[in-house]
Amino acid sequence: MAKALAQGLGSKVKSSLENVIKLQPKHADAHIALGTFHAEVIDKVGSLIGGMTYGAKKETGLRLFQEALKLNIKSAIGMIEYANAMVMLEGDKLMDEATKLYQQAAAAVPMDAMERLDVEMARVELQD
Repeated sequence: MAKALAQGLGSKVKSSLENVIKLQPKHADAHIALGTFHAEVIDKVGSLIGGMTYGAKKETGLRLFQEALKLNIKSAIGMIEYANAMVMLEGDKLMDEATKLYQQAAAAVPMDAMERLDVEMARVELQD
């Protein structure tokens, strides 16, 4: 995300993801990606600049993850990215909840090869 912001693509990324959700409201991965956008922008530039420059909001990012997991409750990457966002946006305050999401992701049964990598990533993170 830092590279996209540095290249001036932040607003384009955000509007493209918002458009995907508008056209396909049940696209769980688009919700995850847009939630990640909000969390990473705030993590990189802060709430004030992130909000003023890119329209990034902590509450919106967290809500997008919640919606994504309602759409695809078994999404390992959704759980992982949500956990990462919790830590980025709230720090230690949500660490226990983030750890539970990592544990759920690590226990998920992967649906394909890509999701298998996500499950393995969650397992490795829990070992650290």
